[in-house]
Amino acid sequence: MSASKPRLIAEVFEHLNFGGRRGYVIKPIAFTADIGFQDNISSVKVYKGPGFDASPNYKLILHEHWNFQGRQLVLGPGFYPNIHDMIYNFKDTISSVSFGSVQRASGPEWGTVPLIVECYEHAEFSGRNITVLRDVSHTGSLGLHDSISSIRIIKGPDFPAQGAEVTFFEHVDFEGSKLTIRMEATDRKKEIPNFHYLPQKFNDVVSSIKIEGWSSSAEFTDMVFEDEFIGNSMRPEWRWEDPQGGGHWTERQGYLEMRAEPGQDLWHGAPGGNLNAPRLLLPVEGDFTAECRIRLSADKKEHGGLIVWKNPQAFVRLEKTSGPHAFRGDIRFERHVNGVFTLVGRGKGVNQRMSQLGPIPVRFTELYLRLERKGHQFTGYVSDDGIRWIGCGQTNVSMGDPVEVGLHALCPGNIPPTLTQFEYFRVFKRKGELLEQRLLPGNTQALTEQDFRRRQQLERSRVMRDLR
Repeated sequence: MSASKPRLIAEVFEHLNFGGRRGYVIKPIAFTADIGFQDNISSVKVYKGPGFDASPNYKLILHEHWNFQGRQLVLGPGFYPNIHDMIYNFKDTISSVSFGSVQRASGPEWGTVPLIVECYEHAEFSGRNITVLRDVSHTGSLGLHDSISSIRIIKGPDFPAQGAEVTFFEHVDFEGSKLTIRMEATDRKKEIPNFHYLPQKFNDVVSSIKIEGWSSSAEFTDMVFEDEFIGNSMRPEWRWEDPQGGGHWTERQGYLEMRAEPGQDLWHGAPGGNLNAPRLLLPVEGDFTAECRIRLSADKKEHGGLIVWKNPQAFVRLEKTSGPHAFRGDIRFERHVNGVFTLVGRGKGVNQRMSQLGPIPVRFTELYLRLERKGHQFTGYVSDDGIRWIGCGQTNVSMGDPVEVGLHALCPGNIPPTLTQFEYFRVFKRKGELLEQRLLPGNTQALTEQDFRRRQQLERSRVMRDLR
């Protein structure tokens, strides 16, 4: 099996219900101690990899003893929160892992794999090792916190033509000093046999890892809902939610303003959390992509973005943070499940490109966000032009249909009031799939001659801003 195009991707966990340390397996492991999981795998997630269609009977095989010996437990794509309860009752006795064709299976797909990063505990690619395929906010969850000494980077099956890069951070949650390694289309692989000899002195300090690869995010191509906020009234599909009453929205001619007062947030914490932030929500079923464009201001007052909401115990947020906040205007992708917050990823790569273009008032005036749902899998994207998209992370949250998707604005902590301007909101589905709301009467808005002229003027203004 080619490591660059895995048929299956297994995510193994130390504890039941996908808790504790985790690791990724894409090729046979003769002794699980080599990846830090000797006799302590308790739950498993198995995803279809990019090469799955070439062998749809492929399965993950867990072996009782090292070198693929002893009893076996065969798992197809799916989530297994407790392998101790299954027919073989393996308990903590898994010592090797392999793959093989057994029978056809259905299950969740992993998503895109632009790069494959192999990280080793010691220099010269020795000691315990882990495989990283997506953003890792804390390397401690993989068992190599502050103990990575050598790495190997290989092109993944979804390597973008524009290239991709891996960034290693000194601290958790993608903070602190960083080391960025870029892969171009002409590169086959890159190796660093010893971090100690780098000028940055990154030996045994890596605490989080980010993989950035531009893509088109083009699976969902049919636009089934659009609101450009032209007119003076809210469309009937929307539901305005403002628990505290401090939020405010206004439809301008061609954009929507959402205001939030200090302390309005969407998070869980003592006492009881704070879910007071205003949001504008639309019911949607099935798979989809939601997209918005945010108008950026010179003072970075905007703090908001996209949200998929099932209930207070299950929602995800993709947002642009405000300049005065501690997150310094970063793009953040967050998961909130059962009262627990998880940082899925950050869009720091777009932030770098924004700064390279010059001051925001002169060169960079818009930001695009996309939030994609496939079953229970959610992926965040951000773009500076609406064409090339960079991933902000991927996560799984169990949400049954229907869910609500839309826009939100925040003002966390004691920062000044925020003002977020959305220039449009769109929902895309796969070709041939429709959004139920599209069939409702009164769903369309006829443009008056005055509205049409205003829209043309807005487009001309946007073009002039881009040229300045």
